[in-house]
Amino acid sequence: MLLEVTRGHIKVKIGEKTATLQGEMFFPGDNKIGFVLYTNSIKSWDSPNHGQPISPADSQAIIADIQDDFTKGGHILEIE
Repeated sequence: MLLEVTRGHIKVKIGEKTATLQGEMFFPGDNKIGFVLYTNSIKSWDSPNHGQPISPADSQAIIADIQDDFTKGGHILEIE
């Protein structure tokens, strides 16, 4: 679930854990947003699970969840 989208990060919640992922927002037009997600920022969970690494399976679940939310709104997600 998307919790927050800013110019420089996306915050998501998967189960009971949250993660803040780095990237860059862009504006493709038609009142839509785009976001470039930096996969190298998918490393560890936020507090209170700070320091716990995000598994490859959780990483894929996070990306799929963000992609689903963006697609529903007609927005663009690019993965780098």
